[in-house]
Amino acid sequence: MSGIRKSGYGMVHACALPLLLAVMVTALVAEPSHAQGGSDKAWVAPERAAKRPNPLPPTADAVKRGADLFHRDCVQCHGTAGHGDGPQAASLQPRPADLALTRVQSQTDGALFWKMTQGRGMMPAATLGERDKWAVVNFLRTLAAPR
Repeated sequence: MSGIRKSGYGMVHACALPLLLAVMVTALVAEPSHAQGGSDKAWVAPERAAKRPNPLPPTADAVKRGADLFHRDCVQCHGTAGHGDGPQAASLQPRPADLALTRVQSQTDGALFWKMTQGRGMMPAATLGERDKWAVVNFLRTLAAPR
């Protein structure tokens, strides 16, 4: 039994080390607290953020600016029509949302702005300026599925 101490403390210490390492590794690879969990978990904006009004009217220029930014920064994951089917989508967990769905479109502009700001993993829109994010929100409204 060389290498193992015979004292009770040494035995407990030797057994606790693998557990401590497992906890540390889990903490290092866990998602940040602002990221949404799996697709079965709701990603809900705080009430204060959800009530925030969009200060940018959805003019043709604002929607075009939002479309340009969306196609520059969001298509890789959300796809060209916003269906969550971009070329990077399959490798992401959780999968990007289909932005045309009622469950997305029924959210307030403030909630969408908050989610864009918080991001999920590597979400480029999180780095946009405030006015640009509101423009993207205006564009997202054009993606609504026909009823």
